Amino acid sequence: MERIQVFLRPDQKAALKAIAARTGRKQSELIRTGVDLVIEHARREDAGWRAATRGAAGLWKDHGDLDNTLRTLRRAAKRRFSPLYQRS
Repeated sequence: MERIQVFLRPDQKAALKAIAARTGRKQSELIRTGVDLVIEHARREDAGWRAATRGAAGLWKDHGDLDNTLRTLRRAAKRRFSPLYQRS
């Protein structure tokens, strides 16, 4: 293990001390557990983002005529949102 210095607000320090007293665990152990939770949360967020990106990869690969498809989508959008496309 490596030593690291962390600054806590007074309310954080008091809550940590109370939890340590109530659970019988050391404050340093509680802090390490908190760090582990933050790391795990970040890994899950990263995994979710990566899975979504992989799922979207190649989404349009089976569409032979993308130019025509995009033209059709743009025309539909212009009809639907025609007030936005009108010039003043």
